[in-house]
Amino acid sequence: MSFQRGSSAGMQFRRPKLMPIENFEDQPGGLDPAEVFFAAQTVAAQLVATGQDPDADESTVEWLVDLVTDVGLDTMARLWADAPPVTFGGALWRLYALQQATTRDGDMWATWYRAGYDAYASRVIAGATEPPEAKDLRTLITRILTGVYSGDFGIALERGGAYARVIAAGQHQHAERLEDLNPEAAAALEHRSVKLQRTATELELCATAWRQGRLDEAHPSELPRN
Repeated sequence: MSFQRGSSAGMQFRRPKLMPIENFEDQPGGLDPAEVFFAAQTVAAQLVATGQDPDADESTVEWLVDLVTDVGLDTMARLWADAPPVTFGGALWRLYALQQATTRDGDMWATWYRAGYDAYASRVIAGATEPPEAKDLRTLITRILTGVYSGDFGIALERGGAYARVIAAGQHQHAERLEDLNPEAAAALEHRSVKLQRTATELELCATAWRQGRLDEAHPSELPRN
């Protein structure tokens, strides 16, 4: 599956809808995990295709960037949070989660970014101003998501990964400073740093998979087991 803005390869222009998980529960036999998986992945791929479509206008791209405001983070989580990381759904979930965390905890994330960009060179790829404030990071994550839908999808994924790495590096720096004063808080923050580093790696793997044409090849058997 390939979507290239400005080419005839894009899907016919329309705004896809995120089907609530509850819709599947009314079907005979109840919730089918495989069916939900494939439907969620199809919607994620269609969202990317919609933004990349040469007929997509600016208002549609803005709607996609702010999609979480329209549908809610809980809906996105139910669709994509448990998807394999290297899928369309896995990629979009991680980017929108970064967007929400940046919006919710902007001042703290700016503090971590300022600490992290001294320790990690990917700040250049991420693209934030130095030193950034909360509003600068909100602008940055908006640009990254805009790139998902109206730029080079692979580069946007890499920029998202770089952003996550810078924040994770800052969290690690702060965790080290907390070690003697509050070991419990230091351990919790280091745990967050490790998780965010994993997010960065997963977004980078998504970019590689996208370029190799295999981002939509995941199977329900790859879903995490409880």
